Amino acid sequence: MVCIIHTIMKTTKNPILPILTFVFALALILTGTSPYAHAANDEKDIRTRLEYKIGPQNVLKIDVYYGRDKSMERKVRVTSNGLITFPLLGEVPVQGMTVNELEIKLTELLEKDYLVNPQVSVFIEEYSTVSIIGQVNKPSTYEIKGRLTVVEAISMAEGFTKVAAPNGVKVLRTNPDGTKTTLNVRAGDIINGGRKEDDIELKAGDIVTVPESFF
Repeated sequence: MVCIIHTIMKTTKNPILPILTFVFALALILTGTSPYAHAANDEKDIRTRLEYKIGPQNVLKIDVYYGRDKSMERKVRVTSNGLITFPLLGEVPVQGMTVNELEIKLTELLEKDYLVNPQVSVFIEEYSTVSIIGQVNKPSTYEIKGRLTVVEAISMAEGFTKVAAPNGVKVLRTNPDGTKTTLNVRAGDIINGGRKEDDIELKAGDIVTVPESFF
């Protein structure tokens, strides 16, 4: 367990993450369950709650408990401009927030004018997606469960085909105002030791295209 916590401390900038990981692992020990059997899933769940940024296409399950045995449950989809619609509150901007941040925000909004001591829980049921088409071995749509770059997405698609043009990769992006942007990524150079900062972070709805080489 100490090794797991040490690894997380080295790989995250969030000071709360190692503490929460320790609490989860201790709870498993006290209940007679091996922390090593669940360590990977626990770390993934904690990282999702603290680091994953909510965005368009996400489907959120929101549970609110208030009063005595009273509750409210809703499933909402985040719109293309980063909003959800929730009872009593109407439209609420959520894009870029973590699960924990959204729970705090909804709690504050609900108890301000509507409910007494609401307890809010938020779960991500569907993640945002990106599409990869063209000369990769497994073109498809992939979920974004955290930070995902162009090169990482290509790896998820099992790499380039033999006829791909790695330095001709493009990212087609639809902006919140409906305009289109095309970003060029020299993925081949990045993979072969180029500038990692040129590896663009993908956003919900992005389409990565890998062209065929003509040489």
